[in-house]
Amino acid sequence: MRRYFFAVLFMSLAAVVVGARQASPVQAPQQGDAAQQPAVTFRTETNFVEVHAIVTDQTGAFVRGLTRDDFEVYEDGRLQSPTVFSFVDLPIERPFTPVNASAPIDPDVRETRRTFDGRIYVLVLDDLHTNVTRSQHVRDVAQRFIQQYLGVDDLAAVVYTSGRQESGQELTNNRRLLLAAIDRFQGQKLPSAGAEKLAVHLRDAANQDAMRQEGDPVGRTPEGRQRAESTRDPYDQQRAFNVRRALDTIETTSGWLADVQGRRKALLFFSEGFDYDVYQPFQLARESSGVLQEAQEAFSAAQRANVNVYGIDPRGLNGLGEMIQISSRSDYPQLDFGTFRGQFRELLLSQESLISLADETGGLAIVNANDVAGGLGRIVLDNSRYYLLGYYSDSTRWSRNRFMRIEVKVKRPNLEVRARRGFLPPDPRAAARAREADVKAGTTPALKAALSKPVPVGDLPMRVFATPFKGTGDNASVQIAVEIDGSALRFTESGGRFNESLEVSIVAADQRARVQGTERQTFDLRLMPETRERVSRTGVRLLSRLELPPGRYQLHVGAHESTGGAIGTVPFDVEVPDYSRLNFAITGLALTTTSAGAIVTANPDPDYPGDLKTAPTATRVFSRSDVLSYYAEVYESASKAPHAVEFTTEVQNARDGRTAFESGGRTVVQASNRPQTFGFTTDLPLKDLAPGMYLLRVDATSTAGGQTARKDVLFEIR
Repeated sequence: MRRYFFAVLFMSLAAVVVGARQASPVQAPQQGDAAQQPAVTFRTETNFVEVHAIVTDQTGAFVRGLTRDDFEVYEDGRLQSPTVFSFVDLPIERPFTPVNASAPIDPDVRETRRTFDGRIYVLVLDDLHTNVTRSQHVRDVAQRFIQQYLGVDDLAAVVYTSGRQESGQELTNNRRLLLAAIDRFQGQKLPSAGAEKLAVHLRDAANQDAMRQEGDPVGRTPEGRQRAESTRDPYDQQRAFNVRRALDTIETTSGWLADVQGRRKALLFFSEGFDYDVYQPFQLARESSGVLQEAQEAFSAAQRANVNVYGIDPRGLNGLGEMIQISSRSDYPQLDFGTFRGQFRELLLSQESLISLADETGGLAIVNANDVAGGLGRIVLDNSRYYLLGYYSDSTRWSRNRFMRIEVKVKRPNLEVRARRGFLPPDPRAAARAREADVKAGTTPALKAALSKPVPVGDLPMRVFATPFKGTGDNASVQIAVEIDGSALRFTESGGRFNESLEVSIVAADQRARVQGTERQTFDLRLMPETRERVSRTGVRLLSRLELPPGRYQLHVGAHESTGGAIGTVPFDVEVPDYSRLNFAITGLALTTTSAGAIVTANPDPDYPGDLKTAPTATRVFSRSDVLSYYAEVYESASKAPHAVEFTTEVQNARDGRTAFESGGRTVVQASNRPQTFGFTTDLPLKDLAPGMYLLRVDATSTAGGQTARKDVLFEIR
């Protein structure tokens, strides 16, 4: 029986590379108790190898309670001594939905903590290899995964193999943006190669001249069969090109995740598999060498980054119906293509690519199964509970392009282990070139490297708030507030003052990953003892502005403190409306409180149009002694008649929907041939609110035509 093409290819090339290169020797608990497990800290050490092991019994159930002594890790047959062992058990915490809201509310503040504790999912939607008739099914399944399984601390991204960056979505925990990116999916798979070859063959058979010359062009004799088998797929080049593009997407995505350590990284590959048949003679499959080369590079990148590929075939068990339908078009059973046998061969070929990708990267393949939803649940469990083992490899045994095979065993009987199968040592010359490039760029290498990571860095905890206001022309002026945890700053004392330097960088990338705006500020803090003590308690606030054209952006905000070298980064998704084209719109709510004035603001915002008593804050947890204030703007197009704009402010208990505060107001608007802007501020005393979650809801209504706009913000009282 013919062995799997992709499995043979991947194993023979031995294209497996170390994905995690960093660790500190942290002792693990002797029992698999997630609540007591220590945090595993990773530092750059190129010879450190990280292995994630999933252990199951004979029924397929996950096995808990294993210790370091239960495992044996071999590298090229040599027993290793893991210096890091931990049992990872992540709960799924779903986002909070207020009782009077139909869906979770987009957070208007993002923050980083000391460590990133979530899961990482990249949904690769293979539109190049999905039949258009199954587009909605893929959308439904992928959206179900986001809605049911994405936890509060998890990050997910959406990528298209066709390269439509503007349709995808970078890593985020914003469900609305992820669902919108999935909703843009549309399959564009080429017709079956066998069906196309059959169509060409039947066309030739209908040619009377050919029939007279050959006598049997339809394959009833050996001569006619030879002629039929030489029929080429008219889409051969495009089919091979699509396979290479899909493989390149896996390679690029894996490389993007290479810097993430200490967590499994799941690549959910929604695809009907690769349908390019490299087994054909070269004259019929002339692009096979390019496909093989790209497959090698893609698989190498996935293993290098320790990315687990999960192949998800949306066809389920329904693919046979298509094969029977296509098979009925031909009554020439001697031919391979156009028959049930030929179509079944195509189906196996495509599924083998998904199975092999999963097997060799430690993932799973969900094929030949109508219970795709159950398969998604297995993916979540895979990335929620596993054993993390790390050891230092003997780099003196390394050589370039020499595959180092890994085997993980469990001493207890009747247990199975699924883990990565090996690595290829990193290229030290490539790392040296990257360091040289950082130096030549003139930026702080550490901060630049942190901003390029796909996940937040929390060594310097920080919070970020951003909202767009109307700017110059069609642009928006995005207000950004960054608040840095003061207890993480490492001041040095000199001459009675406490000194610290902060570097803050902001990069705005659009939906095509193009940089549309940047901001870099440095601050030298020279504080008296009492001010330093205050900063340590409350933190420090930095304000910034970016002029951006309408569109979707991800702001990458990073801060670096020079004394201790701590770094923090926050990704922030922001949508900039085209206010010039909207008849009626409301901005985000800039919030502040009486206690927010205690936070030292390193720089004022000269363009801030509001009249809040203190600068906008990125805090959304307040005390009952505070008075909460907000500022927002409403933009209205030209109106030929006098009217009014009415504002309503309501605070609801987010759990029972009861109204705890309500106020209103109105602004009389004169007729005007130009768009108008209305700013408004409201103060909300919090002394009568019990501790808990609350929804701040602001509605604006124009009496000219009844146009409305709403903005919701969640906050907490402690």
